[in-house]
Amino acid sequence: MCGIAGFFSTSGTTPEDDHRLQSAALALAHRGPDGRASVRLAHAGLVHARLAVIDLEGGDQPMRSGTGRCMIVFNGEIYNYEALRAQLSAGGYPLRTHSDTEVVMGLYETVGVAGFARLRGMYAFALWDGANDTGLLVRDRVGIKPMFFGTDAAGVLRFGSEAKAVLAQQAQTAKLSEGALHLLLNFRYVVAEQSLFDGIQQLAPGTILTWRRDRAFTLQPLPAELFSGLGSLADELADSVRAHLTADVEVGAYLSGGIDSAIVVALARSALGHSLQTFTLEVGDDPAEARNAATSAGLLEVDNAVAGLPAPSAHSLLRLLWHLETPKINALQSSALAGFTRRKVKVTLSGLGGDELFYGYNAHRWMYWASRLHPTAGFRVLGRSSAKILGALSALPNSDPQRAAQIMGSVGCWSRVYGLMRNVWDSPSMRRWLYGPRMLDAKLPDAFDWLDSAWPAGPDPLRAMADFEWRNKMVNDLLWHEDRASMAEGLEVRVPFADARLHAVVRELQAQTPSAAELGKSRLRSVARQWLPDSILNRPKSGFQLDATSFMGREMGAAIDYWLTDECVRRHAMFNPATVRQLRDLSPQRRSRWHSFMLWLMIQVHQWLELFEEGIPVSELAARSEQPGTGSNAANRLRPARAASVSQ
Repeated sequence: MCGIAGFFSTSGTTPEDDHRLQSAALALAHRGPDGRASVRLAHAGLVHARLAVIDLEGGDQPMRSGTGRCMIVFNGEIYNYEALRAQLSAGGYPLRTHSDTEVVMGLYETVGVAGFARLRGMYAFALWDGANDTGLLVRDRVGIKPMFFGTDAAGVLRFGSEAKAVLAQQAQTAKLSEGALHLLLNFRYVVAEQSLFDGIQQLAPGTILTWRRDRAFTLQPLPAELFSGLGSLADELADSVRAHLTADVEVGAYLSGGIDSAIVVALARSALGHSLQTFTLEVGDDPAEARNAATSAGLLEVDNAVAGLPAPSAHSLLRLLWHLETPKINALQSSALAGFTRRKVKVTLSGLGGDELFYGYNAHRWMYWASRLHPTAGFRVLGRSSAKILGALSALPNSDPQRAAQIMGSVGCWSRVYGLMRNVWDSPSMRRWLYGPRMLDAKLPDAFDWLDSAWPAGPDPLRAMADFEWRNKMVNDLLWHEDRASMAEGLEVRVPFADARLHAVVRELQAQTPSAAELGKSRLRSVARQWLPDSILNRPKSGFQLDATSFMGREMGAAIDYWLTDECVRRHAMFNPATVRQLRDLSPQRRSRWHSFMLWLMIQVHQWLELFEEGIPVSELAARSEQPGTGSNAANRLRPARAASVSQ
């Protein structure tokens, strides 16, 4: 796991590009505490910040191939690299290291991009083919590792593991994409291949970008997986965990009170043949989370360390947003757990993805039963009418009863039903209620139209929901903040449930079985009985999330008082001041959970603008917001823009 950046240039490079590369390396320094290096070629520049996990002595990058033809910067891990290395060596390919990175170049030089189909792992890499003056950007098919890119006014394609590494090469501050922000405020994550930075986008999961000097870049999908002999679900689960243990350093594991992480830990202990260190954060829906995790650790005979969630400071909140590069809810927990874990190990396994793969959320259950309804036209009319009445009677828009009635009125249009279940709210009236002049003047996409265009084809709404979330929520919400929160601490997090072979097996089984039999991870629980006792398997599900309403009242009062004053709201012009005042006056109640989320996101949007558009460093913003009586005095805050930076 590392950070990469660089560029491909038609016109060629100059000594000035060395400074650009150094700026990109500094922007990614947190991702690579074990070393940074860059190289400038005739038409390319490559940057690498290294977290050494495999081939600690010989795996430094940028790395040149044994033939001298290619050079690469690589982020991630290839879990089957030893088998691939043996195949390359048997074929006579010159290998100079024991690194998984060199194997990627060997496959490319021997069979071309078709060789990437053999890679099992998480990765994003940039490869320069000097024989053809061709640059490649490649991202793993699940989207575990990030890759951002943009083309500047001179036609130079710049890329990086984080958007800030692209900005650093351009020596300029960011400009917000209001359209991307609007969709984020609906879905609570950046959707599709967007970013919040105007002119910077993501490479889609499972995609190869090919850049050549004489033409525009092209995009193509990764070659189809070469699965040989897929086994049973139990076998593939065990094999995935075993593969994810590949490392030249100690590997630990996150352990919650639930079954996903317990399965990973049980299988890891079996594969290793000895105990391993596990790490728990005392936070979640279940107040007995830490006690349940400790019980699981005892039953599985592994060591367990527990930490509490520290009270957030102005500096820690701003620092986390700087690393995330986007407003996020429920990233504080991931950040705290990663920082705690990094004190002991460099690499840890996570149970992330189990709910997405095995229909583990309540929303899956709701979608299944909604899809079994056969409503009349009158039923839908009643739902739409009820929604209007409830909206008129409610003190606040988008209440739970109003949204339930909207779902009734939308049954049959499954993308809209899903969106309403996930709190998508877009409408002209909601925009007027929520937004200030800057957003109202911008050309914004319709969130429900976008969702409908991205909704997977097929007759089964539950399967479509799972496929949509695997491609979108999994990538741009869960994996995004797992990557950023962990890499901010120099920790590599691996996700065995997000394995391509395992995904293929599960989807094949789900296609053969009625959906009801899959709800609540019933298939996973059945298989796991060979590894876990009933005392773990029968625990009720608890989420790894904050109680947003109580947390806002308990911990975020100072942030609300600083970032959501009338002056601050009017200066940034993103939100309606009357609405902000209305939300600030809410008492903490579960029925206003969505409204608490919006309050949280409003704070972070204002912070984002000052961090990235205005280019004010984290340390300076934190010091200001902690000064008594400073409020949001515009005279103290306005300043010339400069490159965004962080002080840790």
